[in-house]
Amino acid sequence: MTAIANALITYRPKTTAAGVALAAALLAAWLAGYRHQGGLGPLAAATAAAIAAVYAAAAVTARHRALCRRRRREADRAAADTVAYLAADLAAGTDPVRALAAAEPDWPAEAEATAARLRSALTIAADLGAPAAELCRRLAEHLRDTQQAAARAHAQTASIRTTAALLIALPVAGIGFGEMLGAGALAYLLANPLGIAAAATAIGLQAAGVAWTGAIIGSVGTGGA
Repeated sequence: MTAIANALITYRPKTTAAGVALAAALLAAWLAGYRHQGGLGPLAAATAAAIAAVYAAAAVTARHRALCRRRRREADRAAADTVAYLAADLAAGTDPVRALAAAEPDWPAEAEATAARLRSALTIAADLGAPAAELCRRLAEHLRDTQQAAARAHAQTASIRTTAALLIALPVAGIGFGEMLGAGALAYLLANPLGIAAAATAIGLQAAGVAWTGAIIGSVGTGGA
């Protein structure tokens, strides 16, 4: 089931986000306005539906980006290994055309940038008479160094990602505690105009905070790479 969901999120992100957002909106509207006799009313149902749709779509989008990043990392590792095997074949005296034909089935489709660099290296070797095996070996080493740098950057930004997760989770936990204490937080946020404005402001601030932390992580990753 998880594999099917990940495949849908990876290859049909917009359709999946729309479907999940619609389902979350309908469920939230029912829970807020029509769950039992004396619910919070149509305004609360509409507000809950909008909030649930926004968070559901954002969650699917975040999952899609995470899956794409993971696929790119796996593709880069596979490409580096393939380039290293190609260098070994060329060093052993294998004909370049045959070596490329043997390596082609193992080449990941997502590693287009690495494929372009490999083509450039082989073109240089053919035009200038440089040793193709040595160029491929150095390219493989450079790719692995880049992957190690990216892994270090990923580890160094773990605390930033934790902060972003807390930024999203803490307000939800606060509302839950408020409900447990009988403060009526949901009724105020969903059915009161001032509460709706406060909820919208909070969502906007959360989005800004997540975007900011994303920019920080992106800058660290770029520098590490």
